[in-house]
Amino acid sequence: MGKMMLQFLSRDDLDRIHRASIKVLETIGAQFLNNKALNYLEKYGCIVDRKQMVAKIPESVINEFIKKALPDPPLYNRDLKPIPKKKVYFQTFSTGTYMTERDGSVHQSLLKDVEKVFIIGNELPSIDRPTHAITPRDVPPKTERLHSALVGWNTLSNPNKALRIGSTSGDTMKVAVEMASVLAGGIEKLRKSPFATGGVCPTSPLVWPGPGLDSMMVAAEEGLSTRTIGMATAGSMAPMSLAGTLVIHNAEMLSFEVFCQLVAYDAGFNGIVAWMGCSSSVMDVRKGYYPVGSPEMVLLNAAAAELAQYYQCPNVSAGA
Repeated sequence: MGKMMLQFLSRDDLDRIHRASIKVLETIGAQFLNNKALNYLEKYGCIVDRKQMVAKIPESVINEFIKKALPDPPLYNRDLKPIPKKKVYFQTFSTGTYMTERDGSVHQSLLKDVEKVFIIGNELPSIDRPTHAITPRDVPPKTERLHSALVGWNTLSNPNKALRIGSTSGDTMKVAVEMASVLAGGIEKLRKSPFATGGVCPTSPLVWPGPGLDSMMVAAEEGLSTRTIGMATAGSMAPMSLAGTLVIHNAEMLSFEVFCQLVAYDAGFNGIVAWMGCSSSVMDVRKGYYPVGSPEMVLLNAAAAELAQYYQCPNVSAGA
C-alpha cells in the first residue's frame, strides 16, 4: 500500500514565499535589539543601521549561511542516549501560571507541581519530550527554567523520554550550559549529545529582543543548538492574508537561522542545529484575542513545517 502525504504548499509556492522573504530582509531588514548581535551581522556583510538597530541581510549572506544549518538531530534522554528515531516527535508546551487540582481547587503553580507534570509526561507513551508546561511561582523568575530543568532531570527515568535544558536570557543560559556540561560529563560530550538549547522568540513583525539574543549567542558560541518559535499573527502583527503572514514568519525564521549559523561560524563551528518554530494563528479582530486551535493556525503551522523542510532545517510547530 502506498504512503499518503498531505502537502499544503507546492514547490512554486515555496519558491515564491522564499523570494518574498529575501526581499523583506534585503529592503526592510530585521531589528536586532542587541549591539553584540549587530556587531556579528555587520562583520559578515549585513547593512546595519545602529540608530534603528536594524540589519538588512543581503541574499548572498543568506545563501552562504543557510547551507550550514544542520538537519534534524536525535533527541537525547537523561542518560545521554538517543531516544527512538521518529519523523515527528511530540512534546508538551505552555507556561501556565496556575494549577488546577483534581478536586477543582486552583492555586499558583509551584515547583512541586512541575514535578507532577514531569511524572505524567514520563508515563505517557505519546509524549517524546516532556517539558515543565507550567511556570513555578515559588522560585526566582530569572532562574525558574533552570529549577524546572533540574526537576525534569531527576524525574524522567523513562529511557524513551528526551530532556531539554535552556533559558531565554544570556546570564541564565551560561548557567544552563554549565549545568548541562556537568550532567553530560563535559562540554565536548554535551556537544555530541546536545540537550542544552539557547532560545529566542521574535516579536512580530521582525523584532529580535536583546535578552533572547544573548541566550542564543551563548549557545551558538559553544557549538550548541538553538531554537525559536515565531508567532506572527494574521490581522495584527502580520498581514491579514495567510500568505502574507507566512512571508513575515519565514523572514523571521531566515534571519534567525542565518544569524545562528554566522555566530557559530565565527566561534569556529561549521554549522549547528537551529530549530525553526511556529505558533502562528490569526487575530479575532472582533474580540481582539489570539485563538489557539483555529483552522488558520493549523494551516499556518503546517505550512511553516513545509518551509523548514524546504531549507532542510529542523522544525517545531504548535499543535491545535
